[in-house]
Order: sequence, then structure tokens, then C-alpha cells
Amino acid sequence: MKTNRFLILCLMTLAMCLGNASVAMAGKKSDMKVNYVLQNLGVKRDVQAKLKPLLVSYLADKKVANKEYDTLKDKLKPSIDNGTLTDKQADRLLQLKWQAAEKELAVKRQYETKLKTVLPSKKVYLCFDLLNDKKSKMMGGGKGKDDED
Repeated sequence: MKTNRFLILCLMTLAMCLGNASVAMAGKKSDMKVNYVLQNLGVKRDVQAKLKPLLVSYLADKKVANKEYDTLKDKLKPSIDNGTLTDKQADRLLQLKWQAAEKELAVKRQYETKLKTVLPSKKVYLCFDLLNDKKSKMMGGGKGKDDED
């Protein structure tokens, strides 16, 4: 009886892993995100082929827009976690955060126009919505957008 339960548990775990294999095997986080969007957008393969390079370049440009803020935030992470962040450091982080947000918005607007050459507006909206999903949701964790990456 215990052996049957163990086998059932193993088979269920294997099935869950195989269900998420295409997303998990994507490798890098951006590749995983691109594959997730393409799988869930509901467009034909020819559209996916046109869309994939746009999504890859969008994620790269978005990363560049946030680079300076992300770099400083990573550098100051111990101070943030320990509660020893100075006012000067916090002011600099805030300044970079707002600058990054402005740059990111410009990138999103630029890619909205590019995506509309491949997709109808409804799918462009869904595409941006899927791009905002967190890693746990992409991996099938069932959690929402409020999760940590």
C-alpha cells in the first residue's frame, strides 16, 4: 500500500515537472518569459516567429532602462535589509527609480507601436499583461502578480 502511494506521488510529481518543462528548459529568465508569453498569447506560429525577436529586444531594452537603478539597489541591498540605509542613499535610489520608470515607460510606448505591426491592439495589451507576470506564475505556482521574482 505504501509503495503504491509512493509511486503515485512520484508519477504526479513527474507529470507536474513535465507540464512545466517547456518553460523551465528555456534557460535564462528572459527566454523563459518570452516562451511563456508566446505560449499564452494564443497566436499562430507565423505570428509567434515575428513576435519572438520583438519580445527579446523589448526585454533587453527594458533591462538597459533599469540597469543603473538595479545596480545601485543590488549594491545597497545589505543596507536596505539591515535598515541602515542613509537618507543620502535613499534619495539617490529614489532619483534613479524615477528615472528608470520614465525610461521604461518610453521603451513600453516604443514597443507598443512595434507590437501593433504584428498583433492587434487587444493582443498587444494581453502581451504586456503576460510580460508583467511573475516567475512563480510562469512556473505554474498559481500565485499572482504580487509575488517576488
